[in-house]
Amino acid sequence: MHQVSTLFGSQKSDPQSVKQWAAEDFAIAIGLLRECPYHGQPFKAKKTKAFPAGLIDPLDPAVRVFNGNTRELLAAVENVTGHYGERCKECAASEQEVFD
Repeated sequence: MHQVSTLFGSQKSDPQSVKQWAAEDFAIAIGLLRECPYHGQPFKAKKTKAFPAGLIDPLDPAVRVFNGNTRELLAAVENVTGHYGERCKECAASEQEVFD
């Protein structure tokens, strides 16, 4: 079993949180998600292409988080991308804000 490096000093990282972060990062890298330039929040890309699993680099840090299991990574990417809308939540919220 591999030890997960911590993100903040000596605090222990939750392996599931690290996997979710890696799946989001990978989804952004392959174009399934985009990152809001103003808030840094992910949202679904408007146009996406199918991504062949055979093209995943086994040395990619996101793959290493999943101990080389590309199927688990792709399942996590599919799960993560399903939680985001077509636009940044922060941008959408600011448009609904009432100003005096």
